Amino acid sequence: MKITLRELKKVKTLEDLENLGIGNIYCDISYRGGGVGFYRSDIARVFGITEEYLPCKFGGSCNYLGGGLRGEIFASNFSDKIKGNTAKLLLALANACVRVYKNIDNEYIEDNVMEGIARVKGVRSAY
Repeated sequence: MKITLRELKKVKTLEDLENLGIGNIYCDISYRGGGVGFYRSDIARVFGITEEYLPCKFGGSCNYLGGGLRGEIFASNFSDKIKGNTAKLLLALANACVRVYKNIDNEYIEDNVMEGIARVKGVRSAY
């Protein structure tokens, strides 16, 4: 299976992620943060890399600030041992997962103004 940067840049929905054919998607979005993406075993298999170079869950996540507020939605990192085109594709995949998270999350934010303010102000952590 060959995934291209062009395909990854078009991803906006869970269905788009599913259509990539990488594997099972995890989607856990709540008032305490969460994430959208794939398990590292599937990513490692598709991209031909060592699992240990990836976090257990790879994609887009949101941290919890406390007091019912969530912070920034961010992309997963991976080992600097991954280089070249594979690194570019992984970064594009993580950013695609961030877009999907944001699209799913927009409804929630509309109902929770304080969280929207935290994000607009660039609050990343309560610590």
